[in-house]
Amino acid sequence: MRLPVGGGLLLIGMVFFSGCAKEPVAPLLQPQGEFRLLPLETTRRQVDELLQGNVETLVQVQAKPNEVTPPVLFALAYQLYQQQHYHDAMFWFYTAQLRARSDANKSLDASTQQGVTKLSEQFGADIPTYALSHPAEMETAMKQVLSWDKTAQRRYNPRWVALHGNEVQSAQEYAFMPMDRWPQIDQLTHREFARGFAKLMVSLHNPSGFSLSNQPDPG
Repeated sequence: MRLPVGGGLLLIGMVFFSGCAKEPVAPLLQPQGEFRLLPLETTRRQVDELLQGNVETLVQVQAKPNEVTPPVLFALAYQLYQQQHYHDAMFWFYTAQLRARSDANKSLDASTQQGVTKLSEQFGADIPTYALSHPAEMETAMKQVLSWDKTAQRRYNPRWVALHGNEVQSAQEYAFMPMDRWPQIDQLTHREFARGFAKLMVSLHNPSGFSLSNQPDPG
């Protein structure tokens, strides 16, 4: 299996593992102003520990998944896939994808959308391929993601996503939608994620029987 390029966050420039030693090392990001308040170092450490197979971090993150940023959940999914825990890998990968997209939708820096896409691609070289070749397993995992996401209380800072936009290179302040709109954005993103999944199941000729009518109306 391929290690994610850079051994950590794609846009943040992490330390490379020995298997990637021939790759050019990207300069470490040095955010300024408000960006310095974002959980860069904590996320970096947790991602690196997960990719290295640190058992303690693996247990801690799974015990308190709402405390960590989506990049950490992506790394968790990657490590679980290496250990052949395919269901759990899919669950955390698509949970991370849903949360990351939801957070990018709160940002006024449009380039964070591309950053989230690159982050997903970095950790998703194998998991989506496995999921598409095992649609019944993917359906089970995705339905659990959508069910869990309805009630799970996110306790991390969604502004982490600003570190994956272009403005982090030059700006002093990050720009986001007002906080009172965040629940609606989460709800809308959840609904669109569910809709996309249902369409995918149809395209795979494996209808899920999963009704969009029971998804929350974003209003």
